[in-house]
Amino acid sequence: MKRVRLASTMAALTLAVSVMVDQSSGATFRYRLSGNWTTITDGNGPGWGLNPNNDGSPGASLPGSSDDARINWGGNTVTIDSAVPTVNNVQIGVDESGTLVVDNGGEISANLDVLAGNNNPNAKGDLVVNGGGTVNVGRILWSAQSGSDGDITVNSGGQVNVASHLWLGVTGTSTIDISGTINQTGGILGLGTNDASSATGGTATVNILDGGLLALNNISGAAGLPSIQAGSIIDITGSGELTLPDDFVGLLGEYEAAGKLVGNGGSTPLTIDLVKNPGFTTAYIIPEPAALLLLGLGLGGLMIGRRR
Repeated sequence: MKRVRLASTMAALTLAVSVMVDQSSGATFRYRLSGNWTTITDGNGPGWGLNPNNDGSPGASLPGSSDDARINWGGNTVTIDSAVPTVNNVQIGVDESGTLVVDNGGEISANLDVLAGNNNPNAKGDLVVNGGGTVNVGRILWSAQSGSDGDITVNSGGQVNVASHLWLGVTGTSTIDISGTINQTGGILGLGTNDASSATGGTATVNILDGGLLALNNISGAAGLPSIQAGSIIDITGSGELTLPDDFVGLLGEYEAAGKLVGNGGSTPLTIDLVKNPGFTTAYIIPEPAALLLLGLGLGGLMIGRRR
């Protein structure tokens, strides 16, 4: 049975028209060099400065809830290991490359968007969320927008919460590796598109790895299965899972038949059902009987060893 949420799809189309206008009502902060998010620059060392060109003036504060936080100082890396103030947008790799790493205990929230890679074919944005790290996205999670490339890695125990759309691999190339969790609570999925309808020239490869969860809110059932554009793919391996609320069994089966949703690179058929997680459609891999047999033999040997 197909279930397509028209309200979410219409919202996607509406947002696509206006989303790339200036979203900031505050200032643009740029992080100088590499270092911890909580550092403010003295004009020479690492830290946040107010001028996006970072002209050498000392910074005065961390970016706040009306400000855009930009990480793009010639391939710099900024780390978060504590809860930091909410910002308006997080822009990683805009014009120049940059990396944001959210470590254990780190938490960053954006009122609007988090972007990994934007506005320069020579720039790349990387978002890495390690175990115990959390990223909260108030609206859209973007990667590889406006010609740039951008990757997102969510390691085991890491969490990314997205309140609206996932626009991944919009005009550049993007790889999303999920061993932790990406949890989408609104909006719709778009790989190689920013409206879940038309191709925008980029590609995204989403790898749901062992232990990983991609919890989607919606996926398009329109002709051509446009939530995943040509050249983009979702690949589930190990114990990875993709979930959707309610009944999307038939629709995910269509995505699998089209080669847009695969298991182990396409070598293993997926199981898609409402049984594994009641109330949710889940796409996953059932271990092969041989693997289960080996596991059983291993456990049996362990029990015999213990008895001795």
